[in-house]
Amino acid sequence: MSSDKKIKTTPSVVICAEREKLEGLGEDSYSFSFRSGDNGYIAVYDGCGGMGARKYSKAKNKTGARIASRLAAYLTDEFYNTQQFKYDGADHECLKEKFKEAFNKVKLAVENDGGFMLGGDLFKAIPTTASIIAIKPQAENELLCEFLWAGDSRGYFLDSDGLCQITKDELQTEEDAFTNLRSDGRMSNVIYADGEFHISERDITLKSPIMIISSTDGAFGYFSTPMEFEYIILKSLCESASAEEWERNLSELIIPVTGDDFAACIAVYGFENYKDIKKYFSKRLDYISRKFIEKIDEDTPEQELEKLWHKYKTSYYRR
Repeated sequence: MSSDKKIKTTPSVVICAEREKLEGLGEDSYSFSFRSGDNGYIAVYDGCGGMGARKYSKAKNKTGARIASRLAAYLTDEFYNTQQFKYDGADHECLKEKFKEAFNKVKLAVENDGGFMLGGDLFKAIPTTASIIAIKPQAENELLCEFLWAGDSRGYFLDSDGLCQITKDELQTEEDAFTNLRSDGRMSNVIYADGEFHISERDITLKSPIMIISSTDGAFGYFSTPMEFEYIILKSLCESASAEEWERNLSELIIPVTGDDFAACIAVYGFENYKDIKKYFSKRLDYISRKFIEKIDEDTPEQELEKLWHKYKTSYYRR
C-alpha cells in the first residue's frame, strides 16, 4: 500500500466468531460498536462457569456465569453509547464502578430464590472475565487503543510482524502464554457482584494496517502452542472470499479443538476491501506456516514445542 494513500479511520472489517458448546446455555458473550463517529470498541466476556454455577429461578434458571457475561456486554455497550470512553487513564475506574453498581443490583434482584449454589471460596455471585478494547483514531494511520480487562480473556493486535498479546492474564501463578496452556492457572481477578475486583488498563498507540483482537480463552486455550491461534486467524482469513465467510471459517477451525464456549472479535483497519486484507496478510501466513506450523503435529515432542515457542515469544511479547 502506498504511503500517500488515505487510510480509513473506521474499521475495514469487523467479525465476531463465537459458539455455545450447549445451545442456549453458553456462558461467553461479546459486544462491539462503531456507531459514534470514528471511535469504537470490541469486547468479549467469559462467564466463569465453575465459580458461577448457581442457577437462578428468577432469571429463568440461568447460571450466574451466563447472566454475568451478558450483563457485562450490555453495560459496556451502554458505556460506549453514552460516550463515557474518555481515553484519559480513568476509564477503567469509571467502568468498574458502573459494573459494580449494576452487578450488585442484579444480585439483589435474583438472590434468595433457593437456587443451587457451590459452597466455599470457589463460589462468586455472577462472575465473568472481560477483554474490552476501545479504539480511537489519532491520525491517518494511528490508533489509540485502550485495553481494559479482568481475568484471562485477552486483547491482542496482529500486524505484518505477527500476533502480539497486550493484556496480562490475571492468574494466581506466574504463567506465560505457553505454560498456561498446560497448567490452566486459576484466575486471581474476575468481575463479580459480592466482593472487590479491579479492571486493568493499558493504553497503546498502534499503526494500521492492523487487526485488533479480543478473545475468550475458549478460542485460544486449547491449542498446543500460541502460534496456532495466529495461524487459524490468518488461514481462515486467506481461505475466505468475504468477511462473513471468514467469520464462519474461523469458528469452524476453533470448534474441533476447543472444549468450551468461545468468542473472538476482530476489527481490521487500514484497507479498502477484503481482497486487500488477504493480500497483505498472506505473507505472514506463509511465514508462520513454514517456520512453525509445519513443524507441529500431535506427535511433536514437548521439548520441540518449547523450542518453537521460544523463537516465537520474542515477537509475541514485543509490546
